[in-house]
Amino acid sequence: MPLLLAVALGVRFAGSSRPLNNVDYARVQDPAALHRWAGNRLLLLPAGFLLSGVASLQKPGISPVLFGLMLVASLCIAVWLALGAERFNSAT
Repeated sequence: MPLLLAVALGVRFAGSSRPLNNVDYARVQDPAALHRWAGNRLLLLPAGFLLSGVASLQKPGISPVLFGLMLVASLCIAVWLALGAERFNSAT
């Protein structure tokens, strides 16, 4: 979880650098806004893993289910980022 938090905060506060792959920065109008938007969504991952970890400590039997849910959530957030990043592209 600390690694996910570091990555999310790194993207969130990246400014005009280029931390995201699969993004054509030549077409991005406002890279800082893109990084703030993506970083905020990436912060959902460490928060979700933290909550599922706390729940797993309370009820160890649900650990596999929560881990599976977090894997699905990770894939959904990746798709959300890939599709949502397009709105930061310029028209040309």
